[in-house]
Amino acid sequence: MGQIITVNFRGDQLYGFENDDGTFVALKPIVESMGMDWSAQYRRAQRDPILSEGIAIMATPFGRGGDQEAVCLKLELVNGWLFTIDTARIKDDAVRERVLLYQRECYTVLHKHFYGRSTADRSAAITGSPTAEETIKVRKSLVTEARQTFSCQAARELWFKLNLPTTPAMFADENQYEMFTYTAIKRDPPIADQAA
Repeated sequence: MGQIITVNFRGDQLYGFENDDGTFVALKPIVESMGMDWSAQYRRAQRDPILSEGIAIMATPFGRGGDQEAVCLKLELVNGWLFTIDTARIKDDAVRERVLLYQRECYTVLHKHFYGRSTADRSAAITGSPTAEETIKVRKSLVTEARQTFSCQAARELWFKLNLPTTPAMFADENQYEMFTYTAIKRDPPIADQAA
């Protein structure tokens, strides 16, 4: 098994898996955190010709009573699945608001991905010859996306790895990680897998 990623999104604990064939997100925790019926949403994903191609069953090492299987969807398809949910058909106001919260977040992430970069960043990507200033902007954009997608800690590590400018205050408080709500956990494979 690859790396397990857990994300605290608006108080909901969500998780996914990074494998050689991509990143997969467990669907059931998202459905349950929105207050929706899991079986109906699973059938919706299975019926869709594109979403069904991205469904995978992953073994979770932290289920109740040992390993359990989780239905996962490729990360790049999660937004598409969320947009298939018709909020006008949801009778429960609290559930409808929760679904809308997730959908709004998806719209924001998609917008930032395509239009959040400056014109200079987009032209550098087209011409293939960025200036030094454009290179720094692209690096900072990567750090921002790392924070939004993974965690503040991942963004901090990427900042240093990309050799972006630092200040003494960036090294002052080692306890700042307590403020962050995102966590990336790398789990070692079970002992039986290590022997193989």
